[in-house]
Amino acid sequence: MKDRANDILVDYEGLCGQLTDVLEVLDFATTGHSQAITSSIVNTSIHALQKIIADHKELANEYREGF
Repeated sequence: MKDRANDILVDYEGLCGQLTDVLEVLDFATTGHSQAITSSIVNTSIHALQKIIADHKELANEYREGF
């Protein structure tokens, strides 16, 4: 059980790191770029968030199956 708790903690820390990365990219988008560049940055961030959500839903389901 301790290994599983550690795995969950590591995955949670990874999620926080991924969200921080996306936040930094979005912050970069607010620094006065053209509309086209800002739109590209926002769209890329949206896709990244969708991927992060999908990956972590899959991880959560795997953990649920193990309990």
